[in-house]
Formats: sequence, structure tokens, C-alpha cells
Amino acid sequence: RKFLQCIFHKKIQATNRNCEVTADVRHDGSEPLVDVMFADGERLIMKGANLTTIEMLTALRIRCNAKDSKEEQKSRKKNP
Repeated sequence: RKFLQCIFHKKIQATNRNCEVTADVRHDGSEPLVDVMFADGERLIMKGANLTTIEMLTALRIRCNAKDSKEEQKSRKKNP
């Protein structure tokens, strides 16, 4: 829940208007799970029972930064 609070914060959402966040909260006793689907089809699945909020946010940030770096490299190759 803390992770969702961070993601739904206005300042975070303002950094990427193309980001769509959908929450599926279940009360069936299953393990907390965060499933992130990126625009390129790649997924990041984090099991919340084993991670802190900071660890989940860090993992998401690292993955997003890596994707940004790949996009920058592709654009540099296209526009030398």
C-alpha cells in the first residue's frame, strides 16, 4: 500500500503523463505482488512480502533508468 501511495503521488505522476497505474487490491490472503508492464511489453514483477517500499521503488527506478538509457542510445544512432 505504501508503494501505491508513492506511485499515485501528484509529483510522481507529473513526471510521466503517459504512465497508467491500475491497482488490483485483493483481500484473499494472497502474497502482495506488484506487476509493472512497460510500453515495450517487458514486465517487472516484485513480490511485496519480501521487499520494502524503498527496495521496490529503487528496482522500478533502476529499470526505468536502464530503459531511458537504451532509448537515448537508439536515438543517437539514428541521428548521428
